Amino acid sequence: MIRPHDRGLMQIVSVPIFVGLDNPDVFGRLSIGFLLDDNLAQQFKEVTGSEVAFAAGGRVLASTLPAATRAALAPAIRADGISTVNVGDEEYIALRRPLGGLQDPNAPAALILRSRTARLQFLRTIRNGLVGALIATVLLATIISYVLARTVTRPLAAVTSAMRHVAETGDLTRKVPLHSRTGDDEDARLLATTFNTLTDSIATFQREAAQKERLSSLGRLATVIAHEVRNPLMIIRTSLSSLRRDAVTPGELREAVSDIDEETSRLNRIVTEVLDFARPMRFDYADANINALCVASAQAAEAGEPGPAITLDLDPSELRIVTDAERLRTALVNMLTNARHAVQSAAQAHNPDAAGVAVISEPLVRLLTRAAGDRVTITISDRGVGIAPEDMAHIFDPYFTTRRTGTGLGLPIARNIVEGLGGTITVTSQPGVGTEMHLDLPLRPSAA
Repeated sequence: MIRPHDRGLMQIVSVPIFVGLDNPDVFGRLSIGFLLDDNLAQQFKEVTGSEVAFAAGGRVLASTLPAATRAALAPAIRADGISTVNVGDEEYIALRRPLGGLQDPNAPAALILRSRTARLQFLRTIRNGLVGALIATVLLATIISYVLARTVTRPLAAVTSAMRHVAETGDLTRKVPLHSRTGDDEDARLLATTFNTLTDSIATFQREAAQKERLSSLGRLATVIAHEVRNPLMIIRTSLSSLRRDAVTPGELREAVSDIDEETSRLNRIVTEVLDFARPMRFDYADANINALCVASAQAAEAGEPGPAITLDLDPSELRIVTDAERLRTALVNMLTNARHAVQSAAQAHNPDAAGVAVISEPLVRLLTRAAGDRVTITISDRGVGIAPEDMAHIFDPYFTTRRTGTGLGLPIARNIVEGLGGTITVTSQPGVGTEMHLDLPLRPSAA
């Protein structure tokens, strides 16, 4: 029998007291009880890990929860089976179990409560931990993927950059740097090695082809000699014949000497150009100031013969490169001389004075230098007669010239010098508008 008590529930057990077995004499009854109070509820909590309460008559009489919260457990006392109750800021799942077998809500019962808030807090902690671990895993995977991608794409990017540079400039000395790093993609390294080998082979082939072209062009040297050398020799012979006469006036003597001197200089220039073009060039590399070299080349070109002035547009920085200054000066003088002749011809055709001499009212030849990373660009532009489209493919052919007194070796020699110094030369022109020659030179040639 279970009865309510101020401190909880009192369970009483009553047994009779008798003597004898056949005809026992009853002397009375012995009643023993024990209290279901807060202390016993606390012992049950330590065993089950759950909050425990004892209720009867619709109210909680003993509990492991604070006394102030007992009124909040009233819905669980009246509920049958599992229910949910809120105690303060916490939510509990409550299981009501009748004591004594009675199903009456007011009958004595035990409540077992498990905090749902604590479980939710535990699950929330696990969830936050899993989310943090997921984020960290994604970031780590992203970083590892980026590192692996860079390991693979870095050599490919270097190969692509080198290919683009070669396509734009034709500079076959550009190489893809090869580094031995752990994790480098072997296919990318093989591609870079193959590209370097290919450019070396093409450069070697071009050098051999250029040398063969120079040698084969010597076969055309007889035609040049027949045309360019025979005419000066005929003029010299005619002048000498006039000097053999007995009565030679001082004027005729001066004219004959002047003709002989002019044609001798022309023959010397022809021989020099042919030798420069025919024999393999040897370069003496040294540090040079490109701006100072351009100034000296412009002065040398202007000193040769009258013509338009050369306007200088030099890079403000001191451009120093390793090159053969004397060879490069020869190439620049040849190109500047051609530019001045083109402007002179245009001026002669469109703007002569009364005596038929060309009138040039503005600087029409420009020499420009600029730094471009590990290279230097030199641009020579003129506003001359331009180059006809059908002649553009032959301007670097030996002995091709549109001038009456030219040998056609100036531009071929200039190209040989620039390419021998590890650079490139490109030409754009429009008839009646002008011509632009673009030189691209490395700061330090690979052959230096």
